[in-house]
Amino acid sequence: MTHSVFSHLEQKQLGVTMRVTYPFNANTSLQVYAQPFVSKGTYSNLQELSGTPRAADYASRYTGYTDSTGTYSTGFNYKQFRSNLVFRWEYRPGSTLFVVWSQGRTASNSVEGTRGLGGDLRDLFDLRPDNGFLVKLSYWINR
Repeated sequence: MTHSVFSHLEQKQLGVTMRVTYPFNANTSLQVYAQPFVSKGTYSNLQELSGTPRAADYASRYTGYTDSTGTYSTGFNYKQFRSNLVFRWEYRPGSTLFVVWSQGRTASNSVEGTRGLGGDLRDLFDLRPDNGFLVKLSYWINR
């Protein structure tokens, strides 16, 4: 049987996007991008549509829902950190070397957890990182 489950969501989020560019000189710079994000919440008052979903009384449109199968979660805790570090060097006019390091960290859980947003934010750096490294060299051919 198909169930459409509705609930109240109590949610907290914390996210910041930071960008910094440091020019060493006119031809060389370092750019840093970092974005930590934490979202957590708890579902309460689970309900499903009643046998009279178009009832005039709004409260009669829903009935309480009890999940006997254990398929519905009562909360969530999602953490993500993305960052990029870009070194740019224009070694001659029109010719540039880019060296890039990217890192991502992600975790999710089906319960909100007991830690506050600050604790979850600190936990980001305990997660396993996914790293990427890229080098790009462009050379301007002058004719």
